[in-house]
Amino acid sequence: MTILVLLLVVGVLLYVALGRLQGARRRKIGLADATVLAADDTRIGSPTLRSERLGLVGRPDHLVRIGGHLIPVEQKPRVRRLQPSHMLQVAAQCLLVQEVYGVRPPYGLLVLAGGSQQRVEFSPALERRLLDTMAQMRALMCASTAPEPRWVAAKCRGCGFHETCWGPGAY
Repeated sequence: MTILVLLLVVGVLLYVALGRLQGARRRKIGLADATVLAADDTRIGSPTLRSERLGLVGRPDHLVRIGGHLIPVEQKPRVRRLQPSHMLQVAAQCLLVQEVYGVRPPYGLLVLAGGSQQRVEFSPALERRLLDTMAQMRALMCASTAPEPRWVAAKCRGCGFHETCWGPGAY
């Protein structure tokens, strides 16, 4: 009986410690006031969001509820500056949240190196830019000519479309 009580106490203490650690992590990335609904880096997991209509698939690192809104969160822990491609990625996740859950997020969050948080407003202009970029990408994929080379070695080597852009075995 004593062992059972001891195990129960240890379990409760471990639960409290893990809760505090998780709270510290959420504060560090600026999500202390958010209710985490999905997290790609936890046991909760994060669902893959799909839109057949848009031909779009994505998975935010976190999906949180802030002030009654569903907000996708993308983490870029090695990045120090917001890039246009990051804004489009967050816009795509916002569009997927709207398609899948039927509610339009007013913004998405991008968490950069050191926990710096950037709010990406999901405006009609950003949505239009995303849809135009997607149309251009599809046109390139259907074209018989190769896209202009934009070699970014680290990204190109790991990309699933490497052979489409550069051909088999190209490095």
